[in-house]
Amino acid sequence: MLRRIVRVLWRPLTSESRDASAGSIFLYAAGLLVFVLSTLEIASLRLTEAQLVLGLLVSICVTMQFIVLGMLVEVRCRLHAAGTDKAPGPDIRNRG
Repeated sequence: MLRRIVRVLWRPLTSESRDASAGSIFLYAAGLLVFVLSTLEIASLRLTEAQLVLGLLVSICVTMQFIVLGMLVEVRCRLHAAGTDKAPGPDIRNRG
């Protein structure tokens, strides 16, 4: 009985490619949202030129991090589909 419950709980709800595409779209949208909202907030503040430039650079850096993470999710999905991603460590999904 317990093994049946464990097997049901480990059953995937969606495909990995769908999860990866949803994750990458979410990360791209989050990067865009961070950039727009941070730019609007920085523009509303009374800042010196140096503070303005630094704020915009930090905003761009955070946006780029989201974009790169979105790309990495897509690459990871493609590698997994091709069977070339070998993660170190034990595979806990194949127990039972």
